[in-house]
Amino acid sequence: MGAVMSEPLRGGNSNQVMREGDTVVRQTGPWSPFVQHVLRHLADHGFAASPVLIETTEHTERLTFLKGEVGNDPLKPYMQSPTILIEAAQLLRRLHDITQQVIVPDDAVFMLPVPPDQPREVICHNDFAPYNCVFREGHLVGIIDFDTAGPGSRLWDIAYAVYRFVPLMNDDHCRDAGWESIPDRVARLRLFCEAYGLDDRMARAALVDTVIARLAALIAYMRETGLAPEHIPIYEQDIDYMRAQQGIFTAGLLADAAGCESMPE
Repeated sequence: MGAVMSEPLRGGNSNQVMREGDTVVRQTGPWSPFVQHVLRHLADHGFAASPVLIETTEHTERLTFLKGEVGNDPLKPYMQSPTILIEAAQLLRRLHDITQQVIVPDDAVFMLPVPPDQPREVICHNDFAPYNCVFREGHLVGIIDFDTAGPGSRLWDIAYAVYRFVPLMNDDHCRDAGWESIPDRVARLRLFCEAYGLDDRMARAALVDTVIARLAALIAYMRETGLAPEHIPIYEQDIDYMRAQQGIFTAGLLADAAGCESMPE
């Protein structure tokens, strides 16, 4: 048999990723033992939408390769569909439900700071976005890159997910992400929350504030580490946009669902 060819994979701000056949080889960091712990838990509980850990070395890890395409900008039209939005919410819900039982070791190290004001309900992916999702045959089939995983609240993880999938960005940034027509953000925000099962009114009322806090935490992390500083002005502009639209978004989330039309397929 011939040697397996290595192919660099696109994406990632802090890690080198190589595909070798049906596997992926990634560099590890201080947070990797915890990430590997989470991936083993997911595999043990039948969660088929994440890579399976195959082996580790001192500085690398080998995982299964999830076949499909990743949702890098500009997003393809089908990746913007209500169907994909629903699948994203449902997949995040399954991830959260399974990770409720993850035991976090006392010596665990995390890439991102754990927010001190958030309950530790689940393991958050902390970067659940189209660019970390795998799509195949018109459907969302997997989540990759768990380096940022850490304990937190469901709402903290949902906040970044809706920022990316709704998306809760200003018009210019929506267009940069591939949206030819500006989406109905209120309808999509409601649809994501309904598909996830976020029915608690207090949680819905707090969601936009949590998105803003989530982006502010990310900005602080980028400033502290020097990672991807070019993204900071984008996040700051989107925080300004969400603050200006917060009343509209929150009112839409709290409106009687029975009185709202469902989104078209």
